Amino acid sequence: AVHRFGSVRTKSQPKHMHRSQTRTLVRGQRSVHCCHEMIDDCLNNPIPRRVESQNSNMRTNKWIVVACLLLCLAASVDAFASSRGPPSPAVSRQDTKLYSDSFLDYLKWGGSEPEFDVLEKTKQYVREEGFVSFNLKKIPSDYYDDRYLFRGPIVGPINRKDLVETNSIFGLDKSFPDLKRETFGLCIDPDNPYRVLFFERWKATHTGEFNLMGLLKTDATQQKSISPAFPFSITWTPEGKIIYECLTTAVDRFEGTTKGKVAVFGLLETAGIPLENGVGNPFLRIGQKIGRFVNLPAQTYSREEDIPSWWKSSARAADPNDI
Repeated sequence: AVHRFGSVRTKSQPKHMHRSQTRTLVRGQRSVHCCHEMIDDCLNNPIPRRVESQNSNMRTNKWIVVACLLLCLAASVDAFASSRGPPSPAVSRQDTKLYSDSFLDYLKWGGSEPEFDVLEKTKQYVREEGFVSFNLKKIPSDYYDDRYLFRGPIVGPINRKDLVETNSIFGLDKSFPDLKRETFGLCIDPDNPYRVLFFERWKATHTGEFNLMGLLKTDATQQKSISPAFPFSITWTPEGKIIYECLTTAVDRFEGTTKGKVAVFGLLETAGIPLENGVGNPFLRIGQKIGRFVNLPAQTYSREEDIPSWWKSSARAADPNDI
């Protein structure tokens, strides 16, 4: 299709497309257009006369072309996905309450009140050896509901089975044998009596080799790892089982020794493996989707058929929010 970026509509754009979808599509088209220009520039560079310089430039250009193509792919996928959906209706004042509701309200269990001490049960849970050391297979399985999910900024939704298997593959108990998850500030969410909010701070020393399936490997650095404080939440069912756990990023990214990274990514930073962990990063998202497609042993989110039906968001791993 021929694109005219100064115009509101492209030739291939439906007339009924909503304004927000138009902006997203045009941004994607601009990204693709810029990538095409970068690729053309790389391919049309004059070839130096000396053979050594020629080979070096060719290798460099190939890598730049590959990177640009991946960026084009991510931009095109976002633009296409945004353009496919129906236009969003205008929100009137009468509709404000409807649009403020979240699918997570399902976990409020119809406004009922717990028949057990949610706070005390959570305190008991976070004192479990497997929780404190982040060795998840050591936590008794009867804590969890069959519909359990975990979600972080760039991990999840992932069910309990996949989460424990991935945790075991990372082998952090060998790389950071003194790992301790410090929890503090536990309180009940005033909007949901089944949900407990608190903070965590991870402390550990990298005294053992880290080896993730031979793909990421590093010797012990003997460095101390102290993460910034970050929020965590646990939601229980009326039957007293954990159905949902969620964490998010640092309260203050300048605290600690992990350059603002928390949880596993903070440990990897200490081990000398500074992985990208930004929501929406196109290369991270493509890598995660490829890992899911080829079904690697360590996963960042579960297969569609293994995600409980109460989870309504279609965003996976590092995808931006869709709702």
